[in-house]
Amino acid sequence: MSTIIQRSNSTIRMYTKGIMPFSYVDYDHLVQTVIEPMTCDGLDTICIAYRDFSSDDLPDWNNETSVVDQLTCICVCGIEDRIRPEIPDAIAKFRNAARSIALKCGIISSNDDYLILEGEEFNRRIRSTPHGKVE
Repeated sequence: MSTIIQRSNSTIRMYTKGIMPFSYVDYDHLVQTVIEPMTCDGLDTICIAYRDFSSDDLPDWNNETSVVDQLTCICVCGIEDRIRPEIPDAIAKFRNAARSIALKCGIISSNDDYLILEGEEFNRRIRSTPHGKVE
């Protein structure tokens, strides 16, 4: 989403928000040092950027690539989505259903003492030997 403002010095400024534009000069560095840490903290990221255009030489507004080229990044914001009230209960129900199915299929037994069954161990338990087919 963008907003265009006429400035007093024969230029117009376009402010835009959205994902980080790929034409940003130091894109890889910004992703590694800013965006990835925010994402690892569970945040959605949004970039706010601008670009000035001469009033005499406006771009083709229908050509998005040329419009968003050479944007100057102002900031990257991290946005935390709140967990809706019904989500914890839904997760608990899914977890209980998964345990029930795993018990009924013989993947785990009620005597097993662990919290997570890793993929390799799960595959070993559901495959027959020596053919390795899923039973």
